[in-house]
Amino acid sequence: MGHGSTVNCFRFGRKSGQVAVSGGDDTNINIWRIRENETKNIMSLAGHSSAVECVTFDPAEKRVVAGSTSGAIKAYDMEAAKVYRSLKGHMSSCMTIDYHLYGDYVASGSLDTNVKIWDLKTKNCVQTFKGHASEITCVSFTPDGRWLTSGSADGTLKIWDLTAGKLLQEFNDHSNAITCLEFNPEEYILVSASQDKTMRFWDLQAFDLLGVTPTDNSATSSISHTISEPYSGKYAICTSQDMVKIWSYEVSIQCHDSVLWNKQALSNTSECLGDTLVTDNLQLFGASFSNAFVSIWRVDLTQLQPFKKPSAKPSTPALSQKPSAPAPSQKPSTPQTNYNKPATPLHVTKPSTPAAITPSNSTSSLASSSRPTTPANTTNTTPLLVKPKTPQVPTPIETTSTETAMGSETIARFNEKPDNSEYVKELKVGMEISIRAFKSRQKALEQFLKYYWDKGDIHGAFRFLSQLPSGTREALSVDVFNNIDLASVGLDLEACVLLLPLALELISPTCFESHLIAGVNVSKVLVTAFAPLVKDNREARRNNREVNFAGEERAARCDACHGYFIDLQNKLQAIHLPSCARTTNELKALLSEYGWGR
Repeated sequence: MGHGSTVNCFRFGRKSGQVAVSGGDDTNINIWRIRENETKNIMSLAGHSSAVECVTFDPAEKRVVAGSTSGAIKAYDMEAAKVYRSLKGHMSSCMTIDYHLYGDYVASGSLDTNVKIWDLKTKNCVQTFKGHASEITCVSFTPDGRWLTSGSADGTLKIWDLTAGKLLQEFNDHSNAITCLEFNPEEYILVSASQDKTMRFWDLQAFDLLGVTPTDNSATSSISHTISEPYSGKYAICTSQDMVKIWSYEVSIQCHDSVLWNKQALSNTSECLGDTLVTDNLQLFGASFSNAFVSIWRVDLTQLQPFKKPSAKPSTPALSQKPSAPAPSQKPSTPQTNYNKPATPLHVTKPSTPAAITPSNSTSSLASSSRPTTPANTTNTTPLLVKPKTPQVPTPIETTSTETAMGSETIARFNEKPDNSEYVKELKVGMEISIRAFKSRQKALEQFLKYYWDKGDIHGAFRFLSQLPSGTREALSVDVFNNIDLASVGLDLEACVLLLPLALELISPTCFESHLIAGVNVSKVLVTAFAPLVKDNREARRNNREVNFAGEERAARCDACHGYFIDLQNKLQAIHLPSCARTTNELKALLSEYGWGR
């Protein structure tokens, strides 16, 4: 049993996939620990005075935010197990909620048709977006945190610019309520699902419709993308009230496989889908609820297409050693029939227990059963393979038999054609991963230039760099450092604080040489420009004990730079690369000159 009365909402924690939260008419929020064979209620949070309609975790899974039918929103600290923020502003039920990936901001949609952005630090509503004609059914931040998407009951989909505080784009293609919004983790593509029983795929760079799925039997309620390589972002796992379907849309919109998860749907039993989550090992976890009960279920995606590995066919060595022209006097005997086609059904009959079927065991048993062991088979094949045509030198019979036996084995072994399919498949996977990485880097660079650098927002540009995922962040930082003359940009102390961590990340003995050189060069520019300022500021504060509120922010930045300079000197001691030895020594000397040497 999940709650004391009807359950209304459920949400998995995206970071670990091992916690979940639910809310219901009993006004409580329950926290669940999810294990493969166990689901346990570990905490119950109170505070709302009306039914809870929507819940979500923060990205770190340390806080929970919940909206209720009264319009009130409450944020809970899970460690303290209590309410730490109460937000009021909606005039009617709060229907949907989402947490920002990079800050303490929450988006909420209400029955009053308004979308609000809340700052949890100040407890204030910082943005109110109006324009929907009906109730808001779902809201979702874009992965970079710059935009917000919202869907309503009339099928309208709107995209809002959080920085400018205005509407960017509106789509009216759906004919019924929006049920789900999901972003591709690798590309700027939005997937929307609706009660019109279709899904639509949107390119948010060109604001174009990429495609639409055929009308289904039921509406999709939850969408999750694959997140592990080499499938990251390539497949959307779409779940309705009865089915799980696997879609791809990279080249064309295609449904690869489907499976029925809710057999009770066939008997019209009311069970509502709450949320789904795809793990790194391709396991789909889903949650559904009916009345006061919550059900957690799992689908093994590796048993569905396109993730299911093809079953290995049994190898038949006899076929490669079969004589091309058998002796005319011989008749097929019983051992020969068994040799080419095993008659024993033990290896191919399904066992009664499905759990006992494993691809590795099945393959090994079939391969071993097809291996020839009867003397009749050896007698039939060996003389035909090695019979000499015109022996030139007479040799003893013992030597001839030994040499021909060894020769036949060697010839059979080296005449076998190598199977290169696995190598080709591995190369293709590697190429796909590389292409995806380059595309991701290119799109990040385009966003960096278009939305920050070209507009003169230097601080925003460097913050954007620091928030990129590892792998893309380092490569893009090197591209920026090598192509922009930072000395002529007009950097200030805040920019120095933002740049130093990016440069330090590149200075490591394990980094690529190009990364290391770029990090050392940028660090030299920053130390030359800001080391005197940081040193003077710290000495002035040491000599003057007066409180200066106006200079507190500047002092905090100087202290941050001081810590980075110490880390920089420590990292330089481990660098012994000849190609940048001169620049490294100059940087060490600069740091020593201003008091950060060894």
